[in-house]
Amino acid sequence: MDKPNNLILPLARMIVTLAALVSCLTSHAQTSANYPNRTIRFVVPYAAGGGTDIFARLTAQELSKEIGQTVIVDNVVGAAGMVAGALVAKAVPDGYTILVDQASIATNPLLYDKVPFDLKKDLEPVIIGVSLDNILVVNPSLQANSINDLIALAKSRPGVLNYASTGIGSPQHLAMEIFKDKTGTNIVHIPYKGGSPGIMATSTNEVQMFLISVSTALPFIKSGKVRALGNGGPKRSPLLPEVPAIAESLPGFQSTNWLALFAPAGTPKPIIQKLNGALQKVFSNPALVDQLKQQGMIVMGGSPSELSNTINRDSDYFGKIIKSAGIKAE
Repeated sequence: MDKPNNLILPLARMIVTLAALVSCLTSHAQTSANYPNRTIRFVVPYAAGGGTDIFARLTAQELSKEIGQTVIVDNVVGAAGMVAGALVAKAVPDGYTILVDQASIATNPLLYDKVPFDLKKDLEPVIIGVSLDNILVVNPSLQANSINDLIALAKSRPGVLNYASTGIGSPQHLAMEIFKDKTGTNIVHIPYKGGSPGIMATSTNEVQMFLISVSTALPFIKSGKVRALGNGGPKRSPLLPEVPAIAESLPGFQSTNWLALFAPAGTPKPIIQKLNGALQKVFSNPALVDQLKQQGMIVMGGSPSELSNTINRDSDYFGKIIKSAGIKAE
């Protein structure tokens, strides 16, 4: 007579578990169907006024109009963007906390011994927003009017010329190390704390060259304080169409940055799809496209999988030079 009782308890537990699962799935579906119904928070790892912040604020403004909900921008600065990344990685995966970050998120795991989150396990790709070309500029006194001139000059003066970067392990630093590797030149690295001090140092000949975003360099190029030799994108920049791409002289070379949006891992696929779809509409707005273009940003868009592919591409491309040159971020 004990056997039926022995079956009842496990069966009851199974029913409770199934009920909980059904409830969870139902709640999940309802959450996805109602999304978004409250304020969305864009977490930006960098200070207000910088390129990532400007992109996030312009995008947030247009997304608010598209979805009928407020989108706020929260600047959470620290540890090369990793504080903000960890915050979003640990957030509730409901589509209301979104990370807006740049290409360095793909290379940080290769540069730092400890990263407080796993990009591929803890974050969900949403969309690439824009790409930003870097441009190689030199001090006007440097006897080089083209990339080939610069390569020849650097080869004739090994260890004498130097270049600025926005910090050890920054995308610009890594790209210049690839430039040196491809050209067989010895140009000394001088890290600065950001684009502004680096471009100022180049304009005063404290350093001879700088690979930096077109938007940062443009006022200095137009005023004649620096001279542009080559665009880092695969093609010429629409903002400086007269400046050749570096790849025209050095095939295969590329130095671009990108800005993208990520959600916490576990965010329901329907929410990712809704957010991606809304952002695709936002990035097709001609007024926004023009505003971003004035900042040197080219709208990309695309699917979440395209962002994943871009992360893998950058990890492979920069991973080789990080390993061969023994680069470690500070």
